[in-house]
Amino acid sequence: MYPHALDVWRCPSCRGALALHAETRDGEDVLTGWLDCAACSARYPIANGIPRFVPPENYSTNFGFQWNRFAELQVDSVQHNTTSRDRFFLQAGIGPGDLKDKRVLEAGCGGGRFSEIALESGAELFAVDLSNAVDKNRSLHRGHPRLHLAQASILSLPVPPEAFDLVFCFGVLQHTPSPSASFRALAPLVRRGGRLAVDVYAAHPKQVLHLKYALRPFTRSLSDEQLLAAIERWAPSLLAFAERLRRVPRIGRALTRIVPLKIHDGIMDHEPAAERLPLAVLETFDALSPAYDRPRPRWLVQRWFERAGFVGVETRSIRNGLNYGSGVKPS
Repeated sequence: MYPHALDVWRCPSCRGALALHAETRDGEDVLTGWLDCAACSARYPIANGIPRFVPPENYSTNFGFQWNRFAELQVDSVQHNTTSRDRFFLQAGIGPGDLKDKRVLEAGCGGGRFSEIALESGAELFAVDLSNAVDKNRSLHRGHPRLHLAQASILSLPVPPEAFDLVFCFGVLQHTPSPSASFRALAPLVRRGGRLAVDVYAAHPKQVLHLKYALRPFTRSLSDEQLLAAIERWAPSLLAFAERLRRVPRIGRALTRIVPLKIHDGIMDHEPAAERLPLAVLETFDALSPAYDRPRPRWLVQRWFERAGFVGVETRSIRNGLNYGSGVKPS
């Protein structure tokens, strides 16, 4: 943690200013220590250079396990593609030159796939996640002077209101207890003239009737390690079966939905099975492990923005599987 991040970090309980007490450092980077709030006497530990504003064990534990294991599969610089970059700018409604020297909040950063894009674009990034995936994010971007990580809840973020030029939350809202409440927690953090961008699973038959919802009562009874081991054991056979079904004329893609393996159409379709397999394992674990999975319709996303007073709101759907939207807070 860099000391100048205290210009932004606040006590999540009372929004009071925090005092830094460093135990070990790597140059300016505080590796261990704690933060004290003079207003309410709360104390928050710093571990691995990251302030921890929530207990280590919570409903997002599966995501910490997932991204510490698989984050590289979605990081553009590792995979030598632009998948995350393209999605980021499309959903944020901005261009690559719009973030230079801007202050940005990433709510639910996971292992850092979108953090990389914001940092490359010149932003000063404050990135938070409820899970210990923040540790993977730090390892992928270690030493970046414009990256400030914290382990915190989206419903009680340790930042002041109207502090950010851009607040974005991708791949997260559906996995919170209340997507609407999570959106309402983000809206006040955008400064006047700033932008908010979010996405959420679409409440569409292709999504809400997905096989994962039938399997999840069983898969949620397994530990993360047990679930991953089962997926890795069966994934090669299931992927081969799905590829045979896909070749059935006209109805092949629809038939693959009966296979309990998550395969995104259009992603790596033409790659060898050996290269598609790790992504299929990741996507399947992601589908079967969450504590919460709450799709929402596109009209509701539009209403979230409008009720929060945003203008220039644009909402869109991607293949009936994801709704995304962005808007500007009037100045």
